[in-house]
This record gives sequence, C-alpha cells and structure tokens, in this order.
Amino acid sequence: MRERTRNGSWVMAALVVVGLAAGGCSDGSDGGPRKADATSSASAAPAEVVTAASVGQLAGKLPQARRAQLVGEVQQVVDGWIDAAYLSGDYPRTDFAGSWPGFTAPAQAKAERDGDLMSNRDIGASIDGVEPQKRQLKLDVLSVRKRPVGVTARVVLRFATTGDTVKDVRVAGRLYLTKGKQGWQVFGYDVTKVAR
Repeated sequence: MRERTRNGSWVMAALVVVGLAAGGCSDGSDGGPRKADATSSASAAPAEVVTAASVGQLAGKLPQARRAQLVGEVQQVVDGWIDAAYLSGDYPRTDFAGSWPGFTAPAQAKAERDGDLMSNRDIGASIDGVEPQKRQLKLDVLSVRKRPVGVTARVVLRFATTGDTVKDVRVAGRLYLTKGKQGWQVFGYDVTKVAR
C-alpha cells in the first residue's frame, strides 16, 4: 500500500530503513479516554484530545529548533488527514471526497481506492458521530546536511463511534512524506484499521 513518486525511490528506501529501526507502531499503555476526576463537575465537557507529536528516530543531524518546526509542519499534514477522513464532518454521511489533503496526487488516488481503510467510508452511513480517544504521532526523520529530506510518520488514532454502529476503532501505521514545492506531502502509506 505504498505509492512512490518518480524521484522518491531513494527516499522511500531510506525511510523504510528508518521505520524498521524504529520498530512497529504501539498504542502504549494508554487505555483510552481519561476518566473524570471525582471532584469534577458532572456537566464538565470532556477534555479535547490533541495529537501527542514528537521526533522518534533520527538518521543524521538536525538542530533542536528545526526538529520542533518539522514536528509542527508534519503534524499539520497528518492532522489534516485524520480530521478530514475520520473525525470531522456531519454524520451520518457517505461523501468522503477530499479526505486526503496533503497527499500527492498518486497517493490521494490510492487512498481513495482504499477509502474503507483510509477514511470512515465503510461506516459513515451508519454512525451518528465519533468521539476521539487518542491521537499519537512519532516522526522518524532522515536528515542530510542538517536538513530533513524524508519523514516516516508513525500514527495511532483511536476513536469510538455512536449511532447504529457502535465501535471502538484503531487506525495505526506509517505515512511516508517528502518535501516538495507545496511543503510536506504524503507519497505513500502502510496503514491498518481495526473496529471492535
């Protein structure tokens, strides 16, 4: 399930090596949403689930300030996909066009074909909404001359659905990104989606 750009073969190979060195995706010990404190008001709104993003493995050198900037840039791309494909929008719905902002045209076409995996197309018509539980992002970075040239974004997303289809859904895997004229873009992916 990986899409390559014409000039991205060497980047892909390097990212796979970095990704393998980093190991598989893990949703860690977090068991889901936090329970309300006993002293909290019953009417208090649940805390917003934000993406926990950081640099994982680094091949090469990258100054600390540039690392923080890179995390912000890549997180914007990944969050754009997560929100458009899974968390945002009015449910029930069947239209998931535009669910892959920040993907290259070939990767977007592939993701559209894999719409049941890369979005909520498979369950969108039978749910009333989604409740995010976890958003995690680790970046494995390939840096050349102190400049990031490729990123493997290890993603974990967990959410619950409401409506006719009540499920706990976990989306996890890797997005492969390279930087072009339009900034960081996803050119390939290796993702799983499990609903229980």
